[in-house]
Amino acid sequence: MQSEERFVLTRAGYEQLKHELDTLEAEHREQLAEYSDVNYSANDPAKEEAAYFETRVTKEHTDERIGHLKLVLENAEVVDDDPNPDTIDPGDRVTVWDFTEKRSVQFDLLGSEEVIAGRSGVSLESPVGKALHGKKVGDVVEVEVPDGKARYAIRKIERIPGGE
Repeated sequence: MQSEERFVLTRAGYEQLKHELDTLEAEHREQLAEYSDVNYSANDPAKEEAAYFETRVTKEHTDERIGHLKLVLENAEVVDDDPNPDTIDPGDRVTVWDFTEKRSVQFDLLGSEEVIAGRSGVSLESPVGKALHGKKVGDVVEVEVPDGKARYAIRKIERIPGGE
């Protein structure tokens, strides 16, 4: 059964997740097999049982991650080009004036799967990402953050350097 959910990714985010999937499929399973062989040869039933359990749990987590990555990549909406350079979209770096901190701040707007995978940025699904998405230079947005309300004036919109 195929999911109808779409996952917005930048090209760099797609490539990062594809690389993670390839690595998990090619290398991690071999390492698990080697780990199992070493630990089962100890001739100690308690150690063998513990090694078996640890290997099984690790394999289950790896299989879940592989399945999730396949789902994300199969249903990815890859944003290569800026659909509208005048508005904030995934793959944009946004410079704002933070009225509370009285300083400029930059946000890279990314799909949530990219942020989960460790890319530095703000998820499109986060409160800040939702508030910025679709806005233009000169717009002011207010957003609930853990410390209260943040107020940002959008100063500059550009693509994340390096096609990322």
